[in-house]
Amino acid sequence: MLNVRNLDDQTYEQIVEAAEGRLPWLCPQWTNHNASDPGITILELMAWYKELQQYHLNQFTDALRLKLLKLAGAVPRPASPARCGLEIGPDRAPKPRLERLYTREGIPFELEEAIPAERPAIARIDVVRGGQRTDVSELLRERRITVQPFGDGDGPSRLRIGFSRLGEGDLQLWLDVDEPQDPPRNPFEPDCPDPRTIRWICEGAEETELVRDDTHALSRSGCVCLRPVGGWPAGEEGLHWLSLTLEEPGCEEAVRLTGVSAGRYQALQQETWASAHLFRAERRGEFALTLDDAQARDCAPAVFVRTERQWEQTDGWRSERRPDGLALWVDATAAAQDGEDNVMVLCLDAIRATELLFDAKGLPGETFFLRLEGRRALTGRFSLLCNTLDRDGQVRPALWRCVDDFYCCGPRDRVFTYDADRETVTFGDGEHGALLQGGAGAVLAAELTVTFCAGGNIPGGQNLEFLDGAGAVLHAPAAGGAAPESPVEVQARLLRELDHTRKCVCAADYEELARRTPGLRVALAKAIPAWDPDDPTGVSRFPTVTVVAVPTGAGERPMPDERFLQAVQRQLDRVRPIGVMVKVCPPEYAAIDVSLTLRGGEEDLEEYLTRAFRDYLSGGRMGVGGTVAVGDLAALAQNAPGVLQVRSIALRTSSAGCFQNREGDIRLPRRGIPCLGRLTIERLAERLR
Repeated sequence: MLNVRNLDDQTYEQIVEAAEGRLPWLCPQWTNHNASDPGITILELMAWYKELQQYHLNQFTDALRLKLLKLAGAVPRPASPARCGLEIGPDRAPKPRLERLYTREGIPFELEEAIPAERPAIARIDVVRGGQRTDVSELLRERRITVQPFGDGDGPSRLRIGFSRLGEGDLQLWLDVDEPQDPPRNPFEPDCPDPRTIRWICEGAEETELVRDDTHALSRSGCVCLRPVGGWPAGEEGLHWLSLTLEEPGCEEAVRLTGVSAGRYQALQQETWASAHLFRAERRGEFALTLDDAQARDCAPAVFVRTERQWEQTDGWRSERRPDGLALWVDATAAAQDGEDNVMVLCLDAIRATELLFDAKGLPGETFFLRLEGRRALTGRFSLLCNTLDRDGQVRPALWRCVDDFYCCGPRDRVFTYDADRETVTFGDGEHGALLQGGAGAVLAAELTVTFCAGGNIPGGQNLEFLDGAGAVLHAPAAGGAAPESPVEVQARLLRELDHTRKCVCAADYEELARRTPGLRVALAKAIPAWDPDDPTGVSRFPTVTVVAVPTGAGERPMPDERFLQAVQRQLDRVRPIGVMVKVCPPEYAAIDVSLTLRGGEEDLEEYLTRAFRDYLSGGRMGVGGTVAVGDLAALAQNAPGVLQVRSIALRTSSAGCFQNREGDIRLPRRGIPCLGRLTIERLAERLR
């Protein structure tokens, strides 16, 4: 541990006293040390200044804390907007992207995706098992049910969704899945395999292409995007049928659906005040372009053309506002033809356009105030168009980006910082960060999106409404809105992360990292060093660590499948030391037969003891490769309601690799897990005396 030094270790009086004590040695001619002497007044002033410096040097500021945390690899998380799903009925008018909705309190939301004019409509949902069809169209209702489409019925089953109408382009479905939480599923990563294999078939189409599956084979709620190839004709009952078949069930929980929707669209709690759009005009002359979003439709546009030397604002354009966006025709005669973007359109909020333009003085560290009124800017979508001194001495407009601080910035880096609490932006001083050039309108917001952060986390219901007067929109709860992390929160997160290892050193590290395999629900992981299950003797000839992995699944004896074992294997291969071989293997279940002789007990004694013994033995609670003790099971039986005495108890097993000692305890094999086999209870009639 580093010792914390106290730099503020002298008071004002101690500093004055120490300075006056040195005067006879430094200046013997100075004999008047009273407060009336001008030299003493100057000395007291310097003592006050020294005390002030000591205080500031001794402060552990947030800026210093953030720099130290950054050295440790902990970077504050930026602000994030709340997100919710909107249920859009077939009678609703189409809406472009970034169309705004408002709550009764005036909190704005923007559509993340456009609502097309032609949208699919689901008429029926069936579960087909064997030759029997069950209507589960209640999944479409607001008050939903839970359905196991691939449940434990007689024979295989499939889910069929019938559409009375198809929409434009790809088919997009939202599926709500009841996700188990004990334990929760580890977050998925981009290269994670799905826990199961589901085949999506548009009946009658030549082929069905799975464009996107955010649910990871119905492991969580999300969106599925499908593309029928070669047309999708109507089938029975005049409906277009989509069929879901479970080809490989996997080894984890069964799929539990709680809702299906073809009219759900995502909205974000944000306001886009400025957006930049770059284009490439491949020839000189008039260049036509279209901006398909509501913000561009209602904006005050500013058009720039890049010539051979610089970006120049131009008035040579005309526009046409459309219900779904803005069409522009730009005179690109002077545009540079070098294969790069040469036309830029800035879309400024028409109400706040004057607030997004600033006059600069060109001073080092110049600061501007943003009138955000309690909102936070999303730094990932924040840039400014500023007057910039180029290498040839000319001042030209250029895009500047937002950074956390100027510490690693050079004198030519076009950057600025954003203070969310003070709602200000600050530019560099010419040494750390380029110097802003002065002039009227020298700074213009090119991209700026703001949010209320956690203020957008609203409950579900009908709290959102478009401005078209068509009424409220049904929506799910909005979640995910969060303010930027404070230095204290970053420090607490770093301490939590330090409690989790990222490399394997001891057996506990292998077990922890196996349980954290992305995309899986791992109930149990046991690391066994220096043991090789593939060697007949069990002794590893090379440095080997065997990990027994057990999934969280339904049933008393969950067994991992091959894809589960391969996922854990890939996880451990990334974090194992060089020169150590890791082998992931399934468990071996040992059925333990229990014979009891006892007195007393209530009528449901057998049911109670069966449940108690299963809870004690199954699920890996005893661990892997442990010992089943007779005394522990006898204590469980003695605690049963009404049991007066346990006269005898005996354990038996026919599983290979088990060993039973004289006391009757059963020692399991290295990767063995006990489970309850047959339970025999003999109840004596005579009473105790």
